[in-house]
Amino acid sequence: MTKRAAWLWSAAAVLALVLSACGEAGTEDSNPLLDEMGDPDKADTAYYNPDGLEVEVDLEGDVEATAYKIWDGPAEVGQYALTYLRNRNQFYLESLAEISTSDQLVEWQVDGSWITAAQARSQGASGLRHWRLRGVNAVLLHDAADGVQVGSVFTAEVPLKPFTTMADAGDKCADPDAHMTLDQSIYWYQWNPDRAGCDLTTQQLQITVSRMLPSKVPYPEYDQLIADGRITMVILFGQIDDDPLTDSDSGMRNMKRFATWLKQAKYTESATKPVPKGRRFSKRVGGVELVVDLYSPYDFGGLGDSGNFSNFQQAISQNEIVAYDGHSMLGASDFWSRPTYPSFYQIFLYGGCLGYEYYVRPIMTGKGGWDKLDIMSAVVEVTAPANDYAGPFLSKLQYALSHKYNQSWKSILGAVRTRVGDSTFGVSGVRDNCYSPSGSLCGTNPDPGTSRTYQNTTAKSIPDDSSTGATSTLSVPDSLTIGALSLELNVAHTYVGDLSITLGHGGTDVVVWDNAGGSAQDIHQTFNLTNWNGQAASGTWTLKAVDGAAQDTGRIESWKLVITPQ
Repeated sequence: MTKRAAWLWSAAAVLALVLSACGEAGTEDSNPLLDEMGDPDKADTAYYNPDGLEVEVDLEGDVEATAYKIWDGPAEVGQYALTYLRNRNQFYLESLAEISTSDQLVEWQVDGSWITAAQARSQGASGLRHWRLRGVNAVLLHDAADGVQVGSVFTAEVPLKPFTTMADAGDKCADPDAHMTLDQSIYWYQWNPDRAGCDLTTQQLQITVSRMLPSKVPYPEYDQLIADGRITMVILFGQIDDDPLTDSDSGMRNMKRFATWLKQAKYTESATKPVPKGRRFSKRVGGVELVVDLYSPYDFGGLGDSGNFSNFQQAISQNEIVAYDGHSMLGASDFWSRPTYPSFYQIFLYGGCLGYEYYVRPIMTGKGGWDKLDIMSAVVEVTAPANDYAGPFLSKLQYALSHKYNQSWKSILGAVRTRVGDSTFGVSGVRDNCYSPSGSLCGTNPDPGTSRTYQNTTAKSIPDDSSTGATSTLSVPDSLTIGALSLELNVAHTYVGDLSITLGHGGTDVVVWDNAGGSAQDIHQTFNLTNWNGQAASGTWTLKAVDGAAQDTGRIESWKLVITPQ
């Protein structure tokens, strides 16, 4: 996703918020904290991939509405398109429900020419009908992503008069929902023009791919996470059932199940009182102390529990990982925009109903951008409890702490997918993450005015499942002392987790890729390396790539050294 409303296939501290907005009691009792969380065998590759592609799209269509309502018409039509496409389980639009005015995104066609919404407002609403809405984020899954490129066109059947569907069609064009009474304000959410008897006047909204968003293999910022040697986590088990809260509520049962998992995984429950709230468990992994607090629905019941909002604020302010299991209230809650967010790096794991559409934006706004924030969210109504997101996430975190932090976001999403059973989870705000097990992916770029570039563009195949590997060399003829060095690496491979890649020069060998990335394909990354600072650059540099597992193959496409003299 873009930095405006990001999605991807990401501490002093990390905050992880897991929201099960439609959550029910889980159906699996197996304990994910006891699972071996290394990446799966090759036979599981298809299940392990996120199966998603993120793009930006432009919407174009018509709207008929009163002069007062017409300005919100494009966003309202877009909401109907969101539901129409979502019900096909492959195409997920960013929600536009929170955009009260769309002047920055919408253009209107007037006398054959496109003008901005701001220009149209100065002229008045008379004659406005045809519009387009630019740069909307979308996630394409499975077959919908095949062959997509800039210019690809999709369509969605939507009403021409989006503000009067209830009066015009009654319930004939809406799917029934046992949890809510149909009215005009939520008609878009239950929209189904394919229902028998639906005779509403509709149109085919045109949806054109306008931008392909880049993909890479990012990691959580583990270096920030472990900086203080202690990771704290709180799980807020909200009230799930509709009846008055009792100890038999699904949220209470989920909390008890998670407590059992922690004990089975050798976490020790604290007997010291008071803990901030609920029950506290702790364990040391890889030299890092993991602390997990469990809050019950009595401590915080959900996004409408104003009486316990202070506990919600405390969870966000004081913990590194915060998991929330409760209802999303169909985007009607302002709880995510109300808290004071801390300045440290945070991760939100957000699995609630339409969490991607509704709550990514206010959390990002509260944090002031993506620099210290990653959000994992789902693009469907999630019916699994927080246990099914928080459990695999915590298990992957434990594994990373004891295995050189080699668990990427792709690996984490794979574990969540295995537990939940689909690939609808992705991560926002991680495209610019710097951490990797091989060193920072960011750093200061060399000054092009003083740096010198040396490259090898001859492709070389990497032997499959062979310790011999492929070796590629380049020569630096210049006599200079290295002040800064970056390696720009381009490798084509169908399973980059098979690869170990080493750069060597002057008796120093540095592993720049250590079987990272799981089932991701291809490596196109820049590594800023300090291992040779102050040393002579002249002579032969050697890049070696070893494929340590069978089935998947690839080649070194090209590599480049950018050296800034000291």
